[in-house]
Amino acid sequence: MSDLPAVASEQVAGTVDELRACTGLPFFAVRIDSRCVVEVAGQLPPMIPDCVREELQQLTHPKKWETNAGMVFYAVPFCVENRTRYAALGYIPSAKASVAQVTRCEPPADLIIAGSQAGWSARQLRHFWNECEALSGNVVERLITLAAEHLSGRSARLRLEDELDHVTCQLDHTYEEISLLHDLSRNLQVSQGPTSLADLCVRRLHALVDAGGSLILINDRSRRNLLHSRGVLPFEPRELETLIESFSDVEWSRPLVRNHVGKTLLGADYPRLSNFILVPIQEGQHRKGWVFCCNRTHGQEFGTVEAGFMNSVATILGTHVRNTELYQQNQDLLIGFVRSLVSSLDAKDPYTRGHSERVALIARRIGKHMKLPEGDLRDIYLSGLLHDVGKIGIDDRILRKPGRLTDAEFEAVKAHPTIGYNILKGLSNLQHILPGVRNHHENFDGTGYPDKLAGDDIPLMARILAVADGYDAMGSDRPYRKGMPNQKIEEIFRKGRNEQWDPNVIDAYFACREDILNIYATYSLEAGAPIDGSLSTISLDR
Repeated sequence: MSDLPAVASEQVAGTVDELRACTGLPFFAVRIDSRCVVEVAGQLPPMIPDCVREELQQLTHPKKWETNAGMVFYAVPFCVENRTRYAALGYIPSAKASVAQVTRCEPPADLIIAGSQAGWSARQLRHFWNECEALSGNVVERLITLAAEHLSGRSARLRLEDELDHVTCQLDHTYEEISLLHDLSRNLQVSQGPTSLADLCVRRLHALVDAGGSLILINDRSRRNLLHSRGVLPFEPRELETLIESFSDVEWSRPLVRNHVGKTLLGADYPRLSNFILVPIQEGQHRKGWVFCCNRTHGQEFGTVEAGFMNSVATILGTHVRNTELYQQNQDLLIGFVRSLVSSLDAKDPYTRGHSERVALIARRIGKHMKLPEGDLRDIYLSGLLHDVGKIGIDDRILRKPGRLTDAEFEAVKAHPTIGYNILKGLSNLQHILPGVRNHHENFDGTGYPDKLAGDDIPLMARILAVADGYDAMGSDRPYRKGMPNQKIEEIFRKGRNEQWDPNVIDAYFACREDILNIYATYSLEAGAPIDGSLSTISLDR
């Protein structure tokens, strides 16, 4: 009996059982290439006469043989998944034989020998033979032909089911690819850096390409390498650049695909690297990084499908990185312009130089303690820079007056929030900072100006700026007084809770007062730049 893998043995046994059920005939199985009988639960002793054995190798269709011993032999060829060819063989008494030959008599000599070799007793064999139904060769031939057609139809159905499963898997994979590209397109806000987008790419890409390791490297504006990786890489991530140098002569207009790396000189340098795809992240002539996947799972090779998909991802990343850089350059120019404008305004009054930027820094620190999102903190900072821009419309003689203001002069100064609002409201990319510019002099009890808002009706941005503005105004020197010490400022804050200032904002000030004192201690009017590096990416858009 031949040894078979469990799956193949199960398939052979299942096919033989199906033929028995379809025809009512007994069968055993033979592996055609070796002519070995396969051990399956049988209903008869395995026996292969010479006439059958000689034709077994060329057997392609169901066939029957009738012998002089009054027997009909039959065979039905079939294959299992591993493409190994088998035949289901069997035999019964021939209806052409006389009754004396097929009933109540000794079985043919060849059958007696086969039964003995199979371990059948003489009594078992005689009973089997006498119980066999005799059929003519024509009937047997029709039965096995119909059974073979049934098997063929079943094989076709199974093949179609396999193809359908394969197509379904491909559709699922394609859907995931489209879903990733869709997610990328939804996250292409130029006000956001490429870090989160690259992390999304490498997580999804790693699963879709079936890679052992995946890596995305992006060069940011400060020439740092931002690395995002998943899985197991055959080298340290920083070694990717060394690998790239091995292909300095490659023209990077298309992805680089390498399979069977182990058989090359490169494989000697990277013994754990089997295969890989390397795609540049670029936009035009600007190369911004690389997308890399290696060691495809299950011993598979990388092909054009994976390379094309990775190239799409790299193209989107390249465009986004370049657009982000251009956007940030534009933002830097605008921020520089705003700072220049504010500096010019502050220069009109030597006692208030640096006031706007200090207010912006203090307000941002208070907002950070209140756990506001980074975008809101950027808005608060920018609104702080511009909160007094309306003073450009106030008479310089009033702004520089060394003594206390008259009531009429104070009324003129009180117009600066409205003037600033009117100056900026026509700029669409500054709409989100207008509440701080217009309402930073509102009081929590409703006695402020210009709109006499109270409580939560005052925009939170304005409530925060009010505390920051009050802190810097009280702490700065004026022609008519010296700046107050911090202890005196905080005493006024405590008394003004719920009246002039929002109590929650006052509480936030006290919670981060040490950081605010540090801002004052380290602020440099000459440097004119925020001490918090995160403010270098101020957004003027939402």
